[in-house]
Amino acid sequence: MLILTLVSCTKQNPIEKTLIANSGEYWKYYTSTSDYTSYYQFKDDHLSYPCSKDEDYKFYEDATDGVMSEQHEKWSVTDDSIMTFRHFKYDVVSYNDKVVVLLALTENEPYTRYIFLIKENKNNPTVSGFYAKRKYNPEKYLLSK
Repeated sequence: MLILTLVSCTKQNPIEKTLIANSGEYWKYYTSTSDYTSYYQFKDDHLSYPCSKDEDYKFYEDATDGVMSEQHEKWSVTDDSIMTFRHFKYDVVSYNDKVVVLLALTENEPYTRYIFLIKENKNNPTVSGFYAKRKYNPEKYLLSK
């Protein structure tokens, strides 16, 4: 009976399994309303490890992500798809092995905010995000009249 209890306590749900990073994999955290991005590794111990990229786009562990000073913080996802991370609770809207979409409630309009976790690999990091592409090339998004 004791063995069954231990096994059931350590069982991970599919979202947690997806988030746990392999060696050299990182999750890029960004929102649709901000230029702010940061990187994390989610590990089996249910701690998040903040990371940064240097000027050569190489990842390294970083205890501060530039906005929030943080150490390794606990994270979890419940069976009903609620993720606890960075002192917030998010709804997991969608996920696969490359992208996780989270929804957070805010106190200001529009009262909801989407957060995107995009998996990056140290051998194939992204140089700029989708937001930067749109920001620095607005003419590409003009509709013709």
